[in-house]
Amino acid sequence: MDISTQSPLTTHTTTHWHTLRTSKTWQRSLRHAASYVVLFLGSAFMLLPMLWMISASFKPSWQIFTDPPIWIPQHWEAVRAGNTNRMISLWQVEVDGQPAKVMEIGVRRYTTVVNAAALNTLLTVPASEVGDAVATPVGSLTLNVRPWTSGGETQSVVALARGDNDTLVVATVNDLQAAAMKLPLDEVNSGQRATIAINGVEFRGREVETETGMVQVIPIGPESQLTVVGAPEIAAAATLVPSEKLAAAGYAPVGQTELALYTIEGQPGDYILLVKESWQPVINEEEFDANVLIAARSQLIDAQPISVNGVVMQGATYTPPDGEPYPVAIVISGTEQSAVIPVDKAASLRLAQLGGLTSARGDQINRIPFRVQDGYSEGGDTHSVALVGEPREIALVVPAASVSQAFDVNPDQLQRAMYPQFRFDGYREALQTKVAETYFPTFFRNSLVLVLLNTIGHVLSCVVVAYAFARLRAPGKNFFFVILLGTMMLPYPVTLVPVYEIFRDLNMVNTLWPLFLRSFFGNAFLIFMLRQFFTAIPRELEEAARIDGASVVQIIWNVIVPLSKPAIATVIIFTFWWTWNSFLEPFIFLSSPELFPVSVGLNFFKDQYSTIYYDRLIAASVLSMLPMLLIFFFAQRYFIEGIQLTGLKG
Repeated sequence: MDISTQSPLTTHTTTHWHTLRTSKTWQRSLRHAASYVVLFLGSAFMLLPMLWMISASFKPSWQIFTDPPIWIPQHWEAVRAGNTNRMISLWQVEVDGQPAKVMEIGVRRYTTVVNAAALNTLLTVPASEVGDAVATPVGSLTLNVRPWTSGGETQSVVALARGDNDTLVVATVNDLQAAAMKLPLDEVNSGQRATIAINGVEFRGREVETETGMVQVIPIGPESQLTVVGAPEIAAAATLVPSEKLAAAGYAPVGQTELALYTIEGQPGDYILLVKESWQPVINEEEFDANVLIAARSQLIDAQPISVNGVVMQGATYTPPDGEPYPVAIVISGTEQSAVIPVDKAASLRLAQLGGLTSARGDQINRIPFRVQDGYSEGGDTHSVALVGEPREIALVVPAASVSQAFDVNPDQLQRAMYPQFRFDGYREALQTKVAETYFPTFFRNSLVLVLLNTIGHVLSCVVVAYAFARLRAPGKNFFFVILLGTMMLPYPVTLVPVYEIFRDLNMVNTLWPLFLRSFFGNAFLIFMLRQFFTAIPRELEEAARIDGASVVQIIWNVIVPLSKPAIATVIIFTFWWTWNSFLEPFIFLSSPELFPVSVGLNFFKDQYSTIYYDRLIAASVLSMLPMLLIFFFAQRYFIEGIQLTGLKG
């Protein structure tokens, strides 16, 4: 009996993972997840520039383009220097393992030099055998060390000069250790130039006075820096003095560096210089316009320097034609006439840092030229200020006796003392900054007026014309409708010249009339959209109204308009959108700044302040964008319906 061998039945065990992977629910979830990822990436790509702009509008100018970028607005802590309007930024450094806030008191740079008398061995090597320089600590010094490979052996050398035929003059690190030293860069640069010969090689060096006497040195670098810092309370003792009154008084040792000391003419004790800057006397423009007088040279006597609010100005006694003489400050000097202001009416005269007045515009009073800085911000207030008098070098100093527990640190150990804070100063200053002889709120007012007038014009005209094309029976109606649609194909620049000529002949150029008058004569796109919507309204409703005795106007107002609220809302939204963003038309038709809408005003703001007031420019951009953002978020349903309506069949 033959027994046939049967292969065992192979069974496939279905795992839970296999069931899950092949299920339609799992596949649908995977597709949804992938869709959400794509949508998120796409929306992030589109939203990131806008989010960056909104975030940047809450930052000061210096934080907007930092590297690495500061994503969250930060506030850099600062203290006021005495009773001045100068702010001193604070830094954070570790002291005994604990973070401490400090202010910078002084900085001194150092460089590595070679004592020529102590260096005897030099080598001339091919430049191709020497590698790149790397700043390397060698004992207490830092040298620009290069690898030199010759005959299979590598040595560490420092290049001192370039020789002939693409060679370098070098010295080994071992030979340099005894001859190199670190000296203050200012002392090296102030030394007398000298030509130094070593082993027949000439170097350009300096003769410097050291503790051991006069030595000839060769600067080889690298340069380094040490910063002296101290407690923020030191700033309370700061004061401004003219730079010419300072005299050097040696150095005070602080850690591994020194702090320069100065004396002030006519005042006892030593002082420490915090910063030396150019300062400019300024006065608020409104006070300047209200109180400045034009005085002839013969009306000014007893000219001499006087102090007004702590600012030294050229003063004199002014005798008016019909009054008693009184003291004045000469704010703008002229050849035959000068602009003067009574001392008791110069309440806002003060010193301002010249660095914040770089975009001052020219102006004149009685043909005497002067400059005005619009939007100057100081201490939370923003004014337009007139630049008066002459700039002067001013030093911010503190008494040496007020500096206690100062210490030195490497600059890379200092970090800005900051904390997250949303700053609204950019918005406030943008609204208070004069742009093209006017202010930003005026641009908003003009845009809102144009939006309102264009909205009224489009609603009135487009509803009537669209109703006529949708409902009224007239021969040739479809032909005229095609012509109306054909006007949408014409590029706007083609019609711009004849339109400008028409309004010029009507004496309407540089008025708001050209920017809204045409809306009362309809718009082809809006008429087409409304016509498509009106054709979908049942005619029975109109016939019932006619049976009740309603006229055409009553039918439009009581039947068509209430049923067409979504379409009319879309007309309003599109009109707002077009009018608010319109730039070319107002730019061409308008020349007076007080008539500019937001789009043109923002362009002038950019041209005038884009190089100095980045924070205000971005804040103004966000303000101009804000109405469109609000109308989109609150009326996006009508935006979508407006697009859908254009595709309806009549």
